[in-house]
Amino acid sequence: MKKVLTIGGATEDIFLLYDNIEMINLITEFEDRSFIILEEGRKINLDGLKYFTGGGATNSAASFKNLGFSVAPFFKVGNDREATFILKQLKLLQLKLEYIIKDPHESTAISFIIPTQKGDRTVLVYRGANRFLKKDELPETALNEADVVYITSLTGESSQLLPIIANQAKKHNCYVAINPGSSQLKAGANMIQEALPNIDIFILNSLEARYCMASLIQTDETLQKNLLTVEPFKAKNKLPELLRTTLIHKGICFSLRHYFRAVLERGAQIAVVTNGAEGVYVATKNEILFHPSLDTKIINTLGAGDAFGSSFTACITDNWSIENALRAGIINATSVISSLDTKSGLSTKNQLEKKLNVIDKSLIQRFDL
Repeated sequence: MKKVLTIGGATEDIFLLYDNIEMINLITEFEDRSFIILEEGRKINLDGLKYFTGGGATNSAASFKNLGFSVAPFFKVGNDREATFILKQLKLLQLKLEYIIKDPHESTAISFIIPTQKGDRTVLVYRGANRFLKKDELPETALNEADVVYITSLTGESSQLLPIIANQAKKHNCYVAINPGSSQLKAGANMIQEALPNIDIFILNSLEARYCMASLIQTDETLQKNLLTVEPFKAKNKLPELLRTTLIHKGICFSLRHYFRAVLERGAQIAVVTNGAEGVYVATKNEILFHPSLDTKIINTLGAGDAFGSSFTACITDNWSIENALRAGIINATSVISSLDTKSGLSTKNQLEKKLNVIDKSLIQRFDL
Protein backbone atom coordinates (compact mmCIF):
# COMPACT_ATOMS: atom_id res chain seq x y z
CA MET A 1 0.00 0.00 0.00
CA LYS A 2 1.48 3.33 -1.06
CA LYS A 3 1.89 6.04 1.57
CA VAL A 4 0.69 9.61 1.04
CA LEU A 5 1.49 12.75 3.02
CA THR A 6 -0.99 15.59 2.47
CA ILE A 7 0.11 19.09 3.50
CA GLY A 8 -1.94 22.26 3.83
CA GLY A 9 -4.87 23.57 5.82
CA ALA A 10 -7.56 22.17 8.07
CA THR A 11 -10.76 23.99 8.97
CA GLU A 12 -14.04 23.50 10.70
CA ASP A 13 -16.61 24.20 7.98
CA ILE A 14 -19.84 25.72 9.31
CA PHE A 15 -22.61 25.90 6.71
CA LEU A 16 -25.13 28.71 7.21
CA LEU A 17 -28.34 27.45 5.65
CA TYR A 18 -31.29 29.60 4.68
CA ASP A 19 -33.72 29.36 1.79
CA ASN A 20 -34.48 32.95 0.88
CA ILE A 21 -31.01 34.08 -0.19
CA GLU A 22 -31.15 37.37 -2.05
CA MET A 23 -28.73 37.82 -4.95
CA ILE A 24 -27.74 40.62 -7.28
CA ASN A 25 -26.02 40.19 -10.66
CA LEU A 26 -23.47 42.65 -12.03
CA ILE A 27 -22.78 42.47 -15.77
CA THR A 28 -19.76 44.31 -17.13
CA GLU A 29 -17.96 44.37 -20.48
CA PHE A 30 -15.60 41.62 -19.31
CA GLU A 31 -17.53 39.42 -16.88
CA ASP A 32 -20.75 38.55 -15.11
CA ARG A 33 -20.62 38.49 -11.31
CA SER A 34 -23.17 37.52 -8.67
CA PHE A 35 -23.33 38.79 -5.09
CA ILE A 36 -25.19 37.67 -1.98
CA ILE A 37 -27.05 40.57 -0.38
CA LEU A 38 -26.41 40.96 3.34
CA GLU A 39 -28.27 44.16 4.08
CA GLU A 40 -26.82 46.46 6.74
CA GLY A 41 -28.89 46.63 9.92
CA ARG A 42 -30.96 43.57 9.01
CA LYS A 43 -31.30 40.25 10.84
CA ILE A 44 -31.33 37.13 8.68
CA ASN A 45 -32.98 34.06 10.16
CA LEU A 46 -31.07 30.85 9.45
CA ASP A 47 -32.83 27.56 8.77
CA GLY A 48 -29.98 25.49 10.12
CA LEU A 49 -26.29 24.99 10.75
CA LYS A 50 -24.18 22.07 9.54
CA TYR A 51 -20.68 21.28 10.84
CA PHE A 52 -18.03 19.45 8.79
CA THR A 53 -14.27 19.28 8.41
CA GLY A 54 -12.63 21.07 5.50
CA GLY A 55 -9.34 22.44 4.25
CA GLY A 56 -7.11 21.09 1.48
CA ALA A 57 -5.03 18.76 3.66
CA THR A 58 -8.06 16.99 5.16
CA ASN A 59 -10.13 16.88 1.95
CA SER A 60 -7.31 15.37 -0.09
CA ALA A 61 -6.39 12.98 2.73
CA ALA A 62 -9.93 11.61 2.83
CA SER A 63 -9.90 11.19 -0.96
CA PHE A 64 -6.58 9.30 -1.03
CA LYS A 65 -7.74 7.10 1.85
CA ASN A 66 -10.93 6.18 -0.01
CA LEU A 67 -8.81 5.18 -3.00
CA GLY A 68 -6.77 2.69 -1.01
CA PHE A 69 -3.70 4.64 0.13
CA SER A 70 -2.20 4.88 3.61
CA VAL A 71 -2.56 8.57 4.42
CA ALA A 72 -1.12 11.00 6.95
CA PRO A 73 -2.20 14.65 6.83
CA PHE A 74 0.09 17.40 8.09
CA PHE A 75 -1.36 20.71 9.27
CA LYS A 76 -1.58 22.96 12.30
CA VAL A 77 -4.56 23.59 14.58
CA GLY A 78 -5.07 25.34 17.86
CA ASN A 79 -5.77 23.71 21.21
CA ASP A 80 -9.49 24.40 21.17
CA ARG A 81 -12.95 22.97 20.56
CA GLU A 82 -12.60 23.27 16.77
CA ALA A 83 -9.38 21.24 16.80
CA THR A 84 -11.01 18.52 18.91
CA PHE A 85 -13.88 18.32 16.43
CA ILE A 86 -11.56 18.10 13.39
CA LEU A 87 -9.32 15.42 14.91
CA LYS A 88 -12.28 13.34 16.06
CA GLN A 89 -13.77 13.35 12.56
CA LEU A 90 -10.46 12.52 10.89
CA LYS A 91 -9.89 9.64 13.31
CA LEU A 92 -13.15 8.13 12.07
CA LEU A 93 -11.66 8.15 8.56
CA GLN A 94 -8.73 6.03 9.85
CA LEU A 95 -6.11 8.61 8.88
CA LYS A 96 -2.73 8.71 10.60
CA LEU A 97 -2.81 11.78 12.84
CA GLU A 98 0.63 11.72 14.52
CA TYR A 99 2.07 14.56 12.42
CA ILE A 100 -0.62 17.14 13.19
CA ILE A 101 0.61 20.09 15.26
CA LYS A 102 -1.38 21.71 18.06
CA ASP A 103 -0.40 25.32 18.73
CA PRO A 104 -1.64 26.59 22.12
CA HIS A 105 -1.13 30.20 21.01
CA GLU A 106 -3.26 30.13 17.85
CA SER A 107 -6.89 29.31 17.04
CA THR A 108 -8.02 26.62 14.64
CA ALA A 109 -9.20 27.82 11.24
CA ILE A 110 -12.95 28.22 10.65
CA SER A 111 -14.92 28.71 7.44
CA PHE A 112 -18.47 30.09 7.43
CA ILE A 113 -20.09 28.93 4.21
CA ILE A 114 -23.23 30.35 2.61
CA PRO A 115 -24.45 27.99 -0.15
CA THR A 116 -26.45 29.66 -2.94
CA GLN A 117 -29.45 28.32 -4.79
CA LYS A 118 -27.31 27.79 -7.91
CA GLY A 119 -25.03 25.40 -6.04
CA ASP A 120 -22.18 27.85 -5.63
CA ARG A 121 -21.15 29.39 -2.32
CA THR A 122 -19.61 32.36 -0.57
CA VAL A 123 -17.05 31.51 2.12
CA LEU A 124 -15.95 33.68 5.05
CA VAL A 125 -12.59 32.27 6.11
CA TYR A 126 -10.54 32.72 9.27
CA ARG A 127 -7.21 31.06 8.44
CA GLY A 128 -6.03 30.74 12.05
CA ALA A 129 -3.19 28.34 12.80
CA ASN A 130 -2.96 27.33 9.13
CA ARG A 131 -0.90 30.48 8.53
CA PHE A 132 1.94 29.58 10.86
CA LEU A 133 3.60 26.35 9.77
CA LYS A 134 7.37 26.59 10.21
CA LYS A 135 10.31 24.91 8.51
CA ASP A 136 11.47 23.11 11.66
CA GLU A 137 7.96 21.65 12.07
CA LEU A 138 8.02 19.76 8.77
CA PRO A 139 7.63 16.00 9.46
CA GLU A 140 10.96 14.60 8.25
CA THR A 141 9.94 11.05 9.16
CA ALA A 142 6.75 11.29 7.12
CA LEU A 143 8.60 12.76 4.14
CA ASN A 144 11.11 9.94 4.34
CA GLU A 145 8.42 7.27 4.42
CA ALA A 146 5.98 8.75 1.88
CA ASP A 147 5.63 7.62 -1.72
CA VAL A 148 3.49 10.65 -2.63
CA VAL A 149 3.47 14.18 -1.21
CA TYR A 150 0.36 16.18 -2.04
CA ILE A 151 0.64 19.89 -1.22
CA THR A 152 -2.50 22.00 -1.01
CA SER A 153 -2.96 25.69 -0.29
CA LEU A 154 -0.47 27.23 2.15
CA THR A 155 -1.41 30.66 3.46
CA GLY A 156 0.36 33.45 5.31
CA GLU A 157 3.82 32.56 6.61
CA SER A 158 3.21 28.92 5.66
CA SER A 159 3.32 29.82 1.95
CA GLN A 160 7.08 30.37 2.21
CA LEU A 161 7.52 26.62 2.79
CA LEU A 162 6.41 25.54 -0.68
CA PRO A 163 9.86 25.29 -2.35
CA ILE A 164 11.35 23.81 0.83
CA ILE A 165 8.70 21.06 1.01
CA ALA A 166 9.00 20.26 -2.70
CA ASN A 167 12.78 20.09 -2.46
CA GLN A 168 12.79 17.86 0.63
CA ALA A 169 10.14 15.58 -0.86
CA LYS A 170 12.20 15.06 -4.01
CA LYS A 171 15.30 14.34 -1.93
CA HIS A 172 13.30 11.49 -0.44
CA ASN A 173 12.26 10.33 -3.94
CA CYS A 174 8.61 11.20 -3.40
CA TYR A 175 6.17 11.85 -6.22
CA VAL A 176 5.11 15.48 -5.70
CA ALA A 177 1.79 17.03 -6.68
CA ILE A 178 0.68 20.53 -5.76
CA ASN A 179 -2.63 22.38 -5.81
CA PRO A 180 -1.71 25.81 -4.38
CA GLY A 181 -4.19 28.52 -3.48
CA SER A 182 -4.61 31.97 -4.97
CA SER A 183 -2.91 33.66 -2.00
CA GLN A 184 0.35 31.84 -2.80
CA LEU A 185 0.12 32.85 -6.44
CA LYS A 186 -0.72 36.47 -5.68
CA ALA A 187 2.39 36.66 -3.50
CA GLY A 188 4.55 36.36 -6.62
CA ALA A 189 6.28 33.93 -8.92
CA ASN A 190 9.53 33.36 -7.06
CA MET A 191 8.31 30.55 -4.80
CA ILE A 192 6.44 28.83 -7.62
CA GLN A 193 9.44 29.02 -9.98
CA GLU A 194 11.74 27.67 -7.28
CA ALA A 195 9.40 24.77 -6.57
CA LEU A 196 8.46 23.76 -10.14
CA PRO A 197 11.61 21.68 -10.90
CA ASN A 198 10.61 19.40 -8.01
CA ILE A 199 6.91 19.13 -8.91
CA ASP A 200 5.45 16.27 -10.95
CA ILE A 201 1.82 17.46 -11.15
CA PHE A 202 0.89 21.16 -10.98
CA ILE A 203 -2.85 21.84 -10.57
CA LEU A 204 -4.60 25.23 -10.70
CA ASN A 205 -8.04 26.52 -11.56
CA SER A 206 -8.38 28.95 -14.45
CA LEU A 207 -8.28 32.07 -12.26
CA GLU A 208 -5.20 30.82 -10.40
CA ALA A 209 -3.51 30.04 -13.73
CA ARG A 210 -3.99 33.68 -14.70
CA TYR A 211 -2.33 34.82 -11.46
CA CYS A 212 0.52 32.38 -11.96
CA MET A 213 1.22 33.24 -15.59
CA ALA A 214 1.04 36.99 -15.00
CA SER A 215 3.60 36.64 -12.20
CA LEU A 216 5.90 34.53 -14.36
CA ILE A 217 5.68 36.99 -17.26
CA GLN A 218 6.54 39.95 -15.06
CA THR A 219 9.78 38.30 -13.91
CA ASP A 220 10.93 36.62 -17.13
CA GLU A 221 11.93 38.62 -20.23
CA THR A 222 12.30 35.48 -22.34
CA LEU A 223 8.74 34.47 -21.53
CA GLN A 224 7.55 37.96 -22.48
CA LYS A 225 9.13 37.54 -25.92
CA ASN A 226 7.70 34.04 -26.35
CA LEU A 227 4.17 35.44 -26.13
CA LEU A 228 4.71 36.84 -29.61
CA THR A 229 5.99 33.62 -31.19
CA VAL A 230 3.34 30.98 -30.48
CA GLU A 231 0.85 30.38 -33.24
CA PRO A 232 -2.86 29.99 -32.40
CA PHE A 233 -4.55 26.60 -32.26
CA LYS A 234 -5.96 25.12 -35.41
CA ALA A 235 -8.77 22.58 -35.15
CA LYS A 236 -11.62 21.40 -37.35
CA ASN A 237 -14.09 21.22 -34.50
CA LYS A 238 -15.12 23.97 -32.10
CA LEU A 239 -12.42 24.55 -29.49
CA PRO A 240 -13.10 24.36 -25.74
CA GLU A 241 -13.49 27.73 -24.03
CA LEU A 242 -9.97 28.28 -22.67
CA LEU A 243 -8.37 27.26 -25.98
CA ARG A 244 -10.35 29.72 -28.06
CA THR A 245 -10.09 32.76 -25.79
CA THR A 246 -7.31 35.08 -24.66
CA LEU A 247 -6.53 34.88 -20.96
CA ILE A 248 -6.09 38.28 -19.34
CA HIS A 249 -4.80 39.34 -15.94
CA LYS A 250 -3.99 42.96 -15.06
CA GLY A 251 -3.63 43.86 -18.72
CA ILE A 252 -1.32 40.91 -19.51
CA CYS A 253 -2.63 38.74 -22.35
CA PHE A 254 -1.65 35.15 -23.12
CA SER A 255 -3.11 31.84 -24.26
CA LEU A 256 -3.63 28.63 -22.34
CA ARG A 257 -0.92 27.05 -24.48
CA HIS A 258 1.50 29.83 -23.40
CA TYR A 259 0.71 28.98 -19.79
CA PHE A 260 1.12 25.22 -20.19
CA ARG A 261 4.43 25.61 -22.02
CA ALA A 262 5.77 27.98 -19.36
CA VAL A 263 4.94 25.59 -16.51
CA LEU A 264 6.18 22.45 -18.25
CA GLU A 265 9.43 24.10 -19.35
CA ARG A 266 10.11 24.99 -15.71
CA GLY A 267 10.00 21.41 -14.55
CA ALA A 268 6.47 20.14 -14.02
CA GLN A 269 5.71 16.84 -15.77
CA ILE A 270 1.94 17.33 -15.94
CA ALA A 271 0.04 20.64 -15.74
CA VAL A 272 -3.69 20.81 -15.02
CA VAL A 273 -6.16 23.69 -15.29
CA THR A 274 -9.71 23.17 -14.03
CA ASN A 275 -12.40 25.46 -15.37
CA GLY A 276 -15.44 24.91 -13.20
CA ALA A 277 -18.59 23.90 -15.03
CA GLU A 278 -16.80 23.72 -18.39
CA GLY A 279 -14.31 20.97 -17.61
CA VAL A 280 -10.61 20.20 -17.11
CA TYR A 281 -7.49 20.66 -19.25
CA VAL A 282 -4.41 18.46 -18.76
CA ALA A 283 -1.10 19.10 -20.54
CA THR A 284 1.97 16.95 -20.95
CA LYS A 285 5.04 17.76 -23.00
CA ASN A 286 3.31 16.22 -26.03
CA GLU A 287 -0.33 17.29 -25.98
CA ILE A 288 -3.30 18.88 -24.25
CA LEU A 289 -6.29 16.80 -23.19
CA PHE A 290 -9.70 18.32 -22.44
CA HIS A 291 -12.59 16.59 -20.68
CA PRO A 292 -15.92 18.38 -20.20
CA SER A 293 -17.72 18.37 -16.87
CA LEU A 294 -20.41 15.73 -16.33
CA ASP A 295 -24.06 16.62 -15.80
CA THR A 296 -25.21 16.39 -12.20
CA LYS A 297 -27.38 18.12 -9.64
CA ILE A 298 -25.10 20.67 -7.97
CA ILE A 299 -25.57 20.99 -4.23
CA ASN A 300 -22.30 22.77 -3.38
CA THR A 301 -19.12 23.28 -5.40
CA LEU A 302 -16.89 23.46 -2.31
CA GLY A 303 -14.20 20.77 -2.38
CA ALA A 304 -14.52 19.95 -6.08
CA GLY A 305 -10.95 21.04 -6.79
CA ASP A 306 -9.56 18.95 -3.93
CA ALA A 307 -11.55 15.93 -5.11
CA PHE A 308 -10.34 16.25 -8.68
CA GLY A 309 -6.69 16.92 -7.85
CA SER A 310 -6.29 14.17 -5.28
CA SER A 311 -8.14 11.60 -7.40
CA PHE A 312 -6.16 12.46 -10.53
CA THR A 313 -2.87 12.25 -8.61
CA ALA A 314 -3.88 9.01 -6.89
CA CYS A 315 -4.64 7.36 -10.22
CA ILE A 316 -1.46 8.60 -11.91
CA THR A 317 0.69 7.29 -9.04
CA ASP A 318 -1.28 4.01 -9.16
CA ASN A 319 -0.14 3.60 -12.79
CA TRP A 320 -3.48 4.40 -14.44
CA SER A 321 -3.36 5.98 -17.89
CA ILE A 322 -3.54 9.76 -17.95
CA GLU A 323 -6.89 9.48 -19.76
CA ASN A 324 -8.42 7.29 -17.05
CA ALA A 325 -6.89 9.46 -14.31
CA LEU A 326 -8.57 12.47 -15.91
CA ARG A 327 -11.89 10.66 -16.10
CA ALA A 328 -11.58 9.49 -12.48
CA GLY A 329 -10.87 13.02 -11.28
CA ILE A 330 -13.91 14.34 -13.13
CA ILE A 331 -16.09 11.55 -11.75
CA ASN A 332 -15.02 12.15 -8.14
CA ALA A 333 -15.38 15.93 -8.40
CA THR A 334 -18.88 15.42 -9.84
CA SER A 335 -19.76 13.17 -6.93
CA VAL A 336 -18.53 15.70 -4.38
CA ILE A 337 -20.52 18.64 -5.77
CA SER A 338 -23.64 16.50 -5.46
CA SER A 339 -23.22 16.64 -1.65
CA LEU A 340 -23.25 19.54 0.79
CA ASP A 341 -19.84 18.94 2.35
CA THR A 342 -16.41 18.20 0.89
CA LYS A 343 -16.00 14.53 1.88
CA SER A 344 -19.21 12.48 1.99
CA GLY A 345 -19.43 12.32 -1.81
CA LEU A 346 -15.92 10.94 -2.30
CA SER A 347 -15.80 7.67 -4.25
CA THR A 348 -13.92 4.51 -3.36
CA LYS A 349 -11.55 2.89 -5.85
CA ASN A 350 -14.12 0.19 -6.59
CA GLN A 351 -16.83 2.77 -7.23
CA LEU A 352 -14.53 4.74 -9.54
CA GLU A 353 -13.64 1.64 -11.54
CA LYS A 354 -17.34 0.80 -12.02
CA LYS A 355 -18.13 4.34 -13.14
CA LEU A 356 -15.19 4.31 -15.56
CA ASN A 357 -16.75 1.31 -17.31
CA VAL A 358 -19.83 3.32 -18.28
CA ILE A 359 -18.42 6.79 -18.94
CA ASP A 360 -18.32 7.94 -22.56
CA LYS A 361 -14.70 7.46 -23.64
CA SER A 362 -15.13 9.83 -26.59
CA LEU A 363 -15.56 12.88 -24.36
CA ILE A 364 -11.81 13.52 -24.21
CA GLN A 365 -10.50 15.89 -26.89
CA ARG A 366 -6.83 16.11 -27.85
CA PHE A 367 -4.81 19.11 -29.05
CA ASP A 368 -1.19 19.68 -29.93
CA LEU A 369 0.85 21.59 -27.38
